[in-house]
Amino acid sequence: MRNLTKATAALATAGLFSIAAMSQASAAITLIDNSTAGYYNDGIGGSLNGTSALFPDAGTSDDPNIDPAPEPDLSAAAAALGAWLSTPSSPGGTWGAAPEAIPSTWAVETETAIIYEIDAGATGLSNVVANFGVDNGIFVWLDGVYLGGELHPGGASLGELILNIGNLTAGSHFLQVLREDHGGATGYAVQVTGDEGVSEVPLPAALPIFLSGLAGVGFFGRKKRKSARA
Repeated sequence: MRNLTKATAALATAGLFSIAAMSQASAAITLIDNSTAGYYNDGIGGSLNGTSALFPDAGTSDDPNIDPAPEPDLSAAAAALGAWLSTPSSPGGTWGAAPEAIPSTWAVETETAIIYEIDAGATGLSNVVANFGVDNGIFVWLDGVYLGGELHPGGASLGELILNIGNLTAGSHFLQVLREDHGGATGYAVQVTGDEGVSEVPLPAALPIFLSGLAGVGFFGRKKRKSARA
């Protein structure tokens, strides 16, 4: 009887964890990768070069490693960038007129910018993670709020900058990216993923499993006490 009671208790406990797991289950999707189109701006040129340690001057041997990077001062490129952080759907400046394929390389010793639109649907997204690789630096905003950035010598491999964005409310959101280069070569890799947040088994449907397990524990417990008194 003791083993049966333990087994029933284990079943009830497993049911509890199953409910928690199923209520959080969701389908992971790729929101952005290197094939994703976005608004593109290559009109910044070298206007930011030498304005701070985040933008080494052209022709220098400086190859900084800055991680994390503070939010950069982009005022020297204001004319080209326009209102890309405040009104990304109509930024002005030197942005392209429509979303286009984003090149993975660009002119050395210049900066370029990207606006990706993320559709979070009617129910929003959860567990959103942005993963970047770049040669040399990158700075990222979401809906105009700075998330983070870094400068790293050489190469462009995913994992150089990982930003755990978390949840996005329903509707459209804009991921704004500034790419930095200070000579030699350029490169860019991006992957943004998230969960649709749809439970595979609704909590009310799974709840009876847990409750029946608890009832079984109580029944066998009472029966055991009666047997002991007999």
